[in-house]
Amino acid sequence: MLHIRSGDDILPKLKEAGLPGEFIKWADPLCQGPAPSGLSGTAWRAVRTNFISDQFGIPFQQALSDYTKMDQALERFRDHEEVVLWFEHDLFCQIILIYLLDWFSKKERKETKLFLICAGAFLGRMGIEELGRLFGTRHEVAAEESTLARAAWRAFRASDPAGIQALIDLESASLPFLRTALLRHLRQFPSIENGLNRTEQLGLEAIGSGKTGLAEIFAEFQKHDPGSGWGDAMLWNDLRALTRGETPLLAVGGSGDWPSRDRPSSDLTLRLTPSGEAVLKGEADWVRLNGIDRWLGGVHLAGAESPWRWDEQTQRLVRER
Repeated sequence: MLHIRSGDDILPKLKEAGLPGEFIKWADPLCQGPAPSGLSGTAWRAVRTNFISDQFGIPFQQALSDYTKMDQALERFRDHEEVVLWFEHDLFCQIILIYLLDWFSKKERKETKLFLICAGAFLGRMGIEELGRLFGTRHEVAAEESTLARAAWRAFRASDPAGIQALIDLESASLPFLRTALLRHLRQFPSIENGLNRTEQLGLEAIGSGKTGLAEIFAEFQKHDPGSGWGDAMLWNDLRALTRGETPLLAVGGSGDWPSRDRPSSDLTLRLTPSGEAVLKGEADWVRLNGIDRWLGGVHLAGAESPWRWDEQTQRLVRER
């Protein structure tokens, strides 16, 4: 039996629960950075590894080695009679889930059966006994689940995000948490109000409310956005971008550098600049001040204006003309 998780948070607990088999993680944060279609396996790995290396301060060769090992562990799935996917409801997990369901749909599984556990609560907060009971609820992946995942993954990687909106409009119980996760993904497009995406907006609101230390900013962010599944390093990447450009929205204070894998804590502080205050009030627009160069799945937003914006009131993407 092979257990696959989008991180290593629960893997020791699953072993302690006495579950049989091998336990691996496949944890590329696909909800951030480029995921364009039409790439071979090698080219795809290079694109994602470059992003992970740049964003998380990991040497490229180390990032490439880590990614290759994850893929190699995945490729050995035929050594097992059962594969169990352990996932939850948030955006981080759901995008990895549709990737893996699409990946398995293209493989000859022979006698290996694919099972899914998808919870509406965070697995990392569960105890050993609770996870053991959850294991008993696993179900074999159905054709309709696989079909929806393939469609969602194609839409996520497309250069035009209209396909994601169409999937959101199509109610489906096959993957019950996917619709909400895809909505959260679309909220990563710049807002029509001030050019901020959902993560940036909540980060600035936390700082504007008096939170200045990185740890307290992240804690405030988590309270208001549990559905993203963002880790602290993912939030720092978004906020660090707001300290750059011709008109930064955030100023950095304190000592030291931004957190990294080797330096998980930092005494850095963040405060709003006058431009940050204006953007937060809706009196200025982050994209129009600084332009944009950002990948959201298969969509590359680049230039002085974003071709797509998110309208929170109508819950839809709108095309800028």
